[in-house]
Amino acid sequence: MAMHSDDWPEFAKRSSACVNQHRYHWLQRPPVYRVVVAQLLVCVLLSLVLFPFGFKVVLSSISGGLCCALPNAYFVWRAFRFRGARQARQIVSSFYHGAAGKLLLTVAGFVVVFTVVKPAAPLALFGSFIAVQAVSWFTPWLVAQGRDGRLDEKGGSGLTV
Repeated sequence: MAMHSDDWPEFAKRSSACVNQHRYHWLQRPPVYRVVVAQLLVCVLLSLVLFPFGFKVVLSSISGGLCCALPNAYFVWRAFRFRGARQARQIVSSFYHGAAGKLLLTVAGFVVVFTVVKPAAPLALFGSFIAVQAVSWFTPWLVAQGRDGRLDEKGGSGLTV
């Protein structure tokens, strides 16, 4: 979305903290935290569905879901801290640090699960991990719901995560 030439004087007079939230919505932080909330909800729902199979299966399911959702929460927190063209270097750096941290946290999560949860149910553990990761496929829809409930003209939300 481009800024019209008649918008520039008003925009230039304002500090970045005082920008009209509705008029310049592209400067707002994207609501990607909704993806993490949806992942945590899927984790809880899977554990409730697997409850009849016993405590070991439920614990493995919760562990697998958290091995996915918690690193994603770290990535969202780390990657979307900065915005604006003046902070492009910090944005790129925070995305790299967020992705590296997400990978390390995922590996550490599985190491902790395999050392602490004895015996783990591998099907529930990895099935829950994959199901929670699949929530990321709905990122454009989850993020677009915060704006006006619709996707943009191109069929996407304008954000890739």
